[in-house]
Amino acid sequence: MVKRHSPRDARSLTHRAYTLRPTQSVVFRMTVWAVVCVLCACAGAAALTAWHARRAGLPPEQCTPAPVDEATKQTELARTRLALEQETAARAAVQKAADSAAAEVARLSAELQFLRGQSKRRSPATTAAPRS
Repeated sequence: MVKRHSPRDARSLTHRAYTLRPTQSVVFRMTVWAVVCVLCACAGAAALTAWHARRAGLPPEQCTPAPVDEATKQTELARTRLALEQETAARAAVQKAADSAAAEVARLSAELQFLRGQSKRRSPATTAAPRS
């Protein structure tokens, strides 16, 4: 049989304030999250330990120098010395050219100053007495 509600009961049910409540308590949900986090951390630690154990079985990678032939080393040293001498000679040539250019600039500047001085002295004399 179906139990029928009276109209007064139906009205009180429809005007109530309803709120959703979780089926589990907050403490239970926080405990589940904490357990999940601990299990993930344990799984990561186990994977890291396994990786280190596998890597420990391998020989260590050492940085060993490759054997160099003494003749090759001497040839490379001679080539480097020659390149250094060429660089030194080139720098000396550039420095000599720069010194020469600076001396030429100084000479031309002095000559220009002299010529400017000569033209200033002549200007008043030539304008005052024109030659015919």
